[in-house]
Amino acid sequence: MMKEVLQHHLGAGFVVESAGLSKELAGSPANHRSVACMKDRGVDLSRHVSRWIGELDLDQYQWIVCVGHAEADKVRLFPGADPASILVANELHGGILDPYELGLDGYRDCLALLDEVMPQIAQQISGASSPSKSDIWPFAENEIRRR
Repeated sequence: MMKEVLQHHLGAGFVVESAGLSKELAGSPANHRSVACMKDRGVDLSRHVSRWIGELDLDQYQWIVCVGHAEADKVRLFPGADPASILVANELHGGILDPYELGLDGYRDCLALLDEVMPQIAQQISGASSPSKSDIWPFAENEIRRR
C-alpha cells in the first residue's frame, strides 16, 4: 500500500519499488487485506510479489523509506545502504503501525495514515533528488528510482 500511495504522490518521474526485511516472505503475494483496501481505490495488488531487500543492489537507489525506526536500523546493516538516504515514514510519531493483526479496519486506518504522511515524504524526495541518481522506498523499505 505504501508503495502505491508514494508512487501516486511522486508521479511518473520516479519509479517506486517495494521490498521487505523478511527473506522468508519473499515470493509471497500481498496480504488479502491490502489487496482489498487498494481495490477500493481502483489499484490492483493481486499480482504483487514480495521481495527481500537483500536481493537488491542498494547502491542503485537514492532513497529508502522505512515504516519504522527498527526497520531503518536493520536496513542500515545491508551492503550499499547509505544511512543518509534512509527515511522513516511518519518519523515523529513512531512510523507506520503494522496492521497485520488489526483486521481490515486496521488496514484501512493504515492506508489513511499513509495518505496523510506520504505527501511530505514525496515532497522531501522530489525536492532533494538529483536527476543523475535513482531513488528508493520499500514496505519495511520502499525503493524509488528516478525515471
